[in-house]
Amino acid sequence: MTVVLAHLFAAYAVLAVPALGYLWYQRARKRIASGAPDAKVQLYRSLVVEQILTTGVVLALCSGGLSRTSLGMVAPRSWAWNIAALLVVLGLLVWSSLRLRPKAEKIREKVKDKVGVLLPGSRQERFWFGVVSVGAGVSEELMFRGFLLYYLSTYLPQLNTPERVLLVSLSFGLGHIYQGWIGVAGAGTLGVILAGLYLTTGSLFLPVVIHAAVDARVLLMFPPDASPAVAAQGAA
Repeated sequence: MTVVLAHLFAAYAVLAVPALGYLWYQRARKRIASGAPDAKVQLYRSLVVEQILTTGVVLALCSGGLSRTSLGMVAPRSWAWNIAALLVVLGLLVWSSLRLRPKAEKIREKVKDKVGVLLPGSRQERFWFGVVSVGAGVSEELMFRGFLLYYLSTYLPQLNTPERVLLVSLSFGLGHIYQGWIGVAGAGTLGVILAGLYLTTGSLFLPVVIHAAVDARVLLMFPPDASPAVAAQGAA
């Protein structure tokens, strides 16, 4: 049963995640364009449910026999190195986000056709966006860096490590196809970096926290209720 679940979960990560992301994003665009005030919150909640379910599948696979070590669910080899690297990355993210904050409205206008629907405006939207950011760090790292790298090494052992990293990063990038090909390339590049951190440290700790922080930096870049009207225009 664990083998069957593993195959199904791999197919879900590679095929269903890009399709679902695109469909949910387009549905949210239409709801915002129609004037639905809770469209973004509903999108965020749908994403949180999906994140909980995918995390649950990984935990079910562990209960079915997969070791937590093989999925990266262990402490890093060196806490000192991980904490130092994390502080540097978080510092850079905070610095760059605050530096871009004065240009928030221009950035909203520039990306409105790509990720405008995802950008939170109200305080309620910001809360749920924060939950989604943390959930993405946990669920997507477990799915892509933890599970998919293990899956490829188990069922396609002829692939070497760089090939597995590239395939997983490509799948991760395609999961962001709703952002266009530039978004796919950006997410794929981030995927390579996160995979490198995982393989270097032997743990998903650093990839999870950095992934969540990268997503949550939006909350620093865009102040509360900055411009809901612009965000709505991005969905039109």
